[in-house]
Amino acid sequence: MDNLTIHANAKINLFLEVLDKRSDGYHNIETVFQSIDLHDTIIFKEKKSGISINCDNKDLPLDSSNLIVRAYELLLKESGKNYGVDIQLIKRIPIGAGLAGGSADAGATLIGLNELWKLGYDINDLIELGKKLGADVPFCMIGGTAIGKERGDLITRLKPLSDVYVVVANPGFEVSTAWAYKSLADLGLTRNRKNDNIIIEKINEGNILAVAENLYNAFEEIVIKKYPIVAEIKSDMISLGALGALMTGSGPTVFALTEDIAIAQNIKDHFERHIKFCTIAKTTDHSITRS
Repeated sequence: MDNLTIHANAKINLFLEVLDKRSDGYHNIETVFQSIDLHDTIIFKEKKSGISINCDNKDLPLDSSNLIVRAYELLLKESGKNYGVDIQLIKRIPIGAGLAGGSADAGATLIGLNELWKLGYDINDLIELGKKLGADVPFCMIGGTAIGKERGDLITRLKPLSDVYVVVANPGFEVSTAWAYKSLADLGLTRNRKNDNIIIEKINEGNILAVAENLYNAFEEIVIKKYPIVAEIKSDMISLGALGALMTGSGPTVFALTEDIAIAQNIKDHFERHIKFCTIAKTTDHSITRS
């Protein structure tokens, strides 16, 4: 094999609660992840040594801060090999949006290079490497519908949430994850924490309406205080017929759930006139596809 194409899916958080801070600087969280078929495409081509990356989005840094580069370097170090790769990245997941685009690309790179170079690692080996790159990377290698515990990288699969349209709206700015965690910590004991028991039960029942009614993100309140447009997007989505709407990750992207494509299209038509990015995706039970 001298080339390989992988599509790396974005994620949303149907539930996200932040718990205590860990000794490693991360926070323990409880989250419910959901893969959606909004994806980046990564084309891998073998070369003798080194890495070169081209991307159609010029806003994305392609230096050592890029998770694709870090995944490449980590796999070389782990394998003791000195292989090279030329990568073409077609970027469709918005950057810094709470959709785990960078983590999805990192996970796809570990999987893709393992296949391209015939290294022979199994998925569990690759997931352990993924944990070194970021807390969302393991889920982005597993996909589907899943619970995330500890840093979010202890994954338990759930019954797939099938055939749900997800309208994704991004207002075009980034929210600092570090700021979001600090702002949440500043609330301290005044914040009432929630648990994910109900939404997990409703997912396993396949009750989409009840899932939509139990969406929750602990970051939402603090982000809305600083960026009121997040609340406006949510409100408009609900008024246009969505079963539920929520900010994903630390924001600012908001998603709406519906089983009706006409409602999804109406929401998309409404937003694409006045915000930077809006698209219709669907829930999916996998993290990557190959072509």
